[in-house]
Amino acid sequence: MNRTNKIVKKIVLIGLLTALATAFSFVKIPIAGTVTVNLVLPVVVIGAILCGPEVGAWLTIIPTLTTLGEASLFLQYSPAGAVLTLFLKGILAGLAAGIAYEVLSKSYPQTAVLCAAVITPIVNSSIFVLGCYVFIWGELVALAAEANVGIGALLLGLAGINFVVELIINIVLCPSIIRIIRLASKKENAAKNGK
Repeated sequence: MNRTNKIVKKIVLIGLLTALATAFSFVKIPIAGTVTVNLVLPVVVIGAILCGPEVGAWLTIIPTLTTLGEASLFLQYSPAGAVLTLFLKGILAGLAAGIAYEVLSKSYPQTAVLCAAVITPIVNSSIFVLGCYVFIWGELVALAAEANVGIGALLLGLAGINFVVELIINIVLCPSIIRIIRLASKKENAAKNGK
């Protein structure tokens, strides 16, 4: 395949992944109470693996725009902090997935996929909790006291449950999808070489 065809194929793939990430940002899977997750992170991981860290970061931008309204508590107390945190957590999670994959893929290709799948929700949730600490910690402490729960229980409700579910989804979906893509690619290459 010549260089132009590879570039076109990559652009088409990025467009498809962007559309999937955007569509999945609207699909909410209820977990517990008001906690929901969507399937954007597996798309981010797959994009980062197939196209690189910068594409992993890109794939979080539009879904973040479409879901800003869901961070109403955060937006209420610190609009600028909410926007900064939400964009940063996605972008850094996408970059981390791609970098983890690139570092490990030459020596440990299967482990690289799994590491990319695991690191994404870790970075995503960690940056969210850090943003909460930096921008709205006092308000969260007050809300926890008002609800008569500890701040740890409040954070578990805000980020912990979401993290665990996203981690499980990524661990199950990402390696499976990458394996399917690689098998399909091998079959396509074998068919081309057999002609």
